[in-house]
Amino acid sequence: MFRKPVFWAVFILVSLICTAWAVMHFAEAFPLVTLDVKMDRAGALDAAEDLALERDWGPYSPRHAVGFNLDSGVQSFVELEAGGKRAWGEMIQGDLYSPYTWNVRLFREGETNETLIRFRPDGTPYGFRERVAEDDPGPSLGSDEAREIAHAAVAAGWTVNLIGYDAVETSHELRPGGRTDHTFVYERPDVQIGEGRYRLQLVVSGDRLTELTHFIKIPEAFSRRYQKMRAANNGIATGATFAIAILYLAGGCAVGLFFLMRERWVVWKPAVKWAIVIAFLQMLVVFNQWPLLWMGYDTAISETTFALQQIAIALAQLVGMGAVLALSFIAAESLGRKAFPQHIQLWRAWTGKVAATRTMLGQTIAGYLFIGIFFAYEVWLYFFASQHLGWWSPSSALFDPDVLANFVPWLTSIAISLQAGFWEECLFRAVPIASAALLGKRFGKPWLWITGAMLLQAVIFGGGHANYPAQPAYARLVELIIPALGFGGLYLLFGLVPAIIFHFAFDVVWFAMPLFAAETPGIWFDRGMVILITLI
Repeated sequence: MFRKPVFWAVFILVSLICTAWAVMHFAEAFPLVTLDVKMDRAGALDAAEDLALERDWGPYSPRHAVGFNLDSGVQSFVELEAGGKRAWGEMIQGDLYSPYTWNVRLFREGETNETLIRFRPDGTPYGFRERVAEDDPGPSLGSDEAREIAHAAVAAGWTVNLIGYDAVETSHELRPGGRTDHTFVYERPDVQIGEGRYRLQLVVSGDRLTELTHFIKIPEAFSRRYQKMRAANNGIATGATFAIAILYLAGGCAVGLFFLMRERWVVWKPAVKWAIVIAFLQMLVVFNQWPLLWMGYDTAISETTFALQQIAIALAQLVGMGAVLALSFIAAESLGRKAFPQHIQLWRAWTGKVAATRTMLGQTIAGYLFIGIFFAYEVWLYFFASQHLGWWSPSSALFDPDVLANFVPWLTSIAISLQAGFWEECLFRAVPIASAALLGKRFGKPWLWITGAMLLQAVIFGGGHANYPAQPAYARLVELIIPALGFGGLYLLFGLVPAIIFHFAFDVVWFAMPLFAAETPGIWFDRGMVILITLI
């Protein structure tokens, strides 16, 4: 059947129809696609340095860190209790509040004084916070005088009309250096988002404005409910992690390889090589995110110490992940060759004679054709589950906007997807299903063993991803059962090749999504690299 032209014609047609439908409805389910990102990392840094120089924000001659962040707390609140995904999409497109912001941190080693400057995705200055040491001297003004300074600074340098706000909170604190810091909180009385309130916080330290922050006041009751939900998400994921460690790593990998080694059935060299390559790419991801790492730097320690800590973490990840990947790859291919000798051997799939076959061509093309079908499934599931079952998953949970702040944005998407495509298919599919097939041959009723392994791997795979925010807590588990069964079926019929291609390319689309939503200078190069390497 798989060699007949009619099958491939129907397969291609179905994939094209599903892809077209997913593209047409994608922005409704995942509003990031409509985000107007015009500023890039370099533009954010240049604009921040200009503002700091113009407005005398410290420190002088600073280091910098840049991130593109999402206010996930606001997103969860809006999508769960303040209008759903439609309201979230309207918030992204509106100008009342920007949940996505470029953040530039200016700092120096050993100095308390630092500044965080925020921009909207289109590059408009959106706020700042200058941290001043508590013992820095300054005048001790009264509340009215400080408020006048705040209003004058806002009118002179920010596109904020305070006439539309009501003052709701006022506080002050006397600092050890003798100055008084005043905090003023304002609220928009004319608009709200559910029970949330649009607010603005101004801080005057001594006689200068040191903070302007837009935020949404979220009810505390929602925050408590959300934390309870997240605890349930993490509980399911923790259970799946234990199952992975016991059943897959200890059972399938360690015990399985022990018996295969006695029969001289283990192929380890190519597996180790691929493990090193993929682990090395994950280490490069750490260095690629270097601008983001410094957002969490404590200026009380030396920059050298912090940098060495991050390098040590990256090297430890290289060694630790390399070992786990190598064990998983060796077990997956060795068990698979023993259980399913008719499958194309993974490490020979793209050697000259094998790659030139129609079988390999078909498996490769099939891996790509499944992408549109499963994206249509994802979009449909989000609509069906939210409208008919009352389920919720945040529309941006599967992609990280911070990828735009990486040195080389395309690298992170490719490296993470390659690790997921290879490792998860080897560990979640090949190890349990091949082990079950071998146990079935040993004890009888192989299809009963394989059926049990197919169902078990689907549940564990879904549970392993349940730490994503979702309501109910098991929603992500249920969502991934069908894809996991599909991946398992691909492996059972054809081996690892089409499943790895499909899984890798599917994840690339998710992780690279911010690159295709942005309209920043030079973004076409990153898009081109993503497409080129995904096809390679």
